[in-house]
Amino acid sequence: GTIEVKSNLGQQYTTELKVRNEFMGFADFRAAFTSDSNPSFSVEPAEGSLSAKEDTEFIIRFRPQSPGTSEGSLVIETEDFKKTWRVIGST
Repeated sequence: GTIEVKSNLGQQYTTELKVRNEFMGFADFRAAFTSDSNPSFSVEPAEGSLSAKEDTEFIIRFRPQSPGTSEGSLVIETEDFKKTWRVIGST
């Protein structure tokens, strides 16, 4: 999927993303932006456990340091699945 965010220069914009384990029980995850993503993006938590019964809430932050459009790829990965979102930020 795609997530679009907008913020003023030097100001932080925060949005939430809810993800649930698609399989039974719990699964350890890692969440990060790929190395080619704009450094204006960050995500928390970076690691933890996803439950099949309830959503895990991820906080995506965008703090642009230069005008224009910034892009990144957010990856949330467990042993059983890998999900990727394209994140587009603009000023």
